[in-house]
Amino acid sequence: MSSRLSPLAAPAFRYFFVGQVVNRAGSSMAGVALAFAVLDIDDSAASLGAVLAASSVPTVVFMLLGGAIADRLPRAVVLRGCNLIQGVLQAATAGLVLSGHAEIWHLVLLQLAAGTVFAVSYPAFLGMVPILLPVEERKAAFLLIGQAQSAVSILGPSLSGVLVATVGPGWALAADAATYLVAAGLLALVRLPPGDRSNASSTVIGDFLAGWAFARQLGWVIPAASAALVFNALVSGAIGVLGPTIAADTIGSQGWGVAQSGQAVGVFVAAFFLAKVTLRVPLRAIMIAFAVWCVPMLVLGTHVSVWLLTGAFVVAGAALSLLDLAWNLTVQEKVPEEMLSRIMAIDGFFSFVATPIGQLVVGPLALAFGAGRVELGCFALAVAVAAFAATRRRITDVRLAPPVTARAD
Repeated sequence: MSSRLSPLAAPAFRYFFVGQVVNRAGSSMAGVALAFAVLDIDDSAASLGAVLAASSVPTVVFMLLGGAIADRLPRAVVLRGCNLIQGVLQAATAGLVLSGHAEIWHLVLLQLAAGTVFAVSYPAFLGMVPILLPVEERKAAFLLIGQAQSAVSILGPSLSGVLVATVGPGWALAADAATYLVAAGLLALVRLPPGDRSNASSTVIGDFLAGWAFARQLGWVIPAASAALVFNALVSGAIGVLGPTIAADTIGSQGWGVAQSGQAVGVFVAAFFLAKVTLRVPLRAIMIAFAVWCVPMLVLGTHVSVWLLTGAFVVAGAALSLLDLAWNLTVQEKVPEEMLSRIMAIDGFFSFVATPIGQLVVGPLALAFGAGRVELGCFALAVAVAAFAATRRRITDVRLAPPVTARAD
């Protein structure tokens, strides 16, 4: 077995890996389906923004406590429970859409619940690889997860677009619900010894405060996450909300699904090259990648065609692969295992806290200035923030140690 696939030799990682790939297959369909389910009910960017923000708000509110919970309890158990709940919530969403009874307030309430669960599952997921594999296998594992998830995501949005255009979005949402339940079943097979929690506080709040103090001590977590705050707000608004509304008037749901599949292609292809790349200044690479991630805004703001937009998403996917790998390698090297989920949650909190703002304000801005101008303005802001952040000492001073050679099989 090649070293690129060697993480799969560990049974616990293998079950986790397959579960997450199945889950991503459903989720890649659900994003397109939910967007057009909302637009079928009320054809407005404001309604779509409200539904998407309903998921983002509780994610932000509960993310920090979610990280403390994920560090306090066995992460595989936490993640399994979250998958079960998310499967039930998505099944309810699919049922309402399929029956024709779905209203905007139904979807808002269900997304509020889903966002709350995601606030716990996100930091638990991001803390799994370091407890499943030794350090020399982790880079290969991070790339393998990203590459496999992107592979199933290539067809997901396109298939969802076809389903939306033919039988409606409810069936894609139902498929996503099923994948959550499959992932939960596979996680039940993951058997791990409990980690060392001898330094845990007596309460979840105490664990959260300890994680916050450690993040401040590191010095680079909050500045990097604060920059991510801007990029996530821009992408969630300009691409997540305005993107489908622009597509609905130009290339349609099928074209939008094909174009978004390009991002998964970019992630998949980039992983082959990143396996041979040694990162030395990871946070600077992340800032540059963030700006490149926003390239689809240029197309959405000028001339929208399926193939041009697909190419932009391919480039964005390659950048996303780079920034995910750089962040994961940085955290797993600089942060002890018992703090992993809390640090990831702090990053997630700052990264997502402005996402609802981006989702809610982009509709009114598009009405006032035009969707194209808003897209171009968002891209210009992304480039400016990336250029500023990439020169800050707290970003450039973080260096990674030379890589550890993986064991030969």
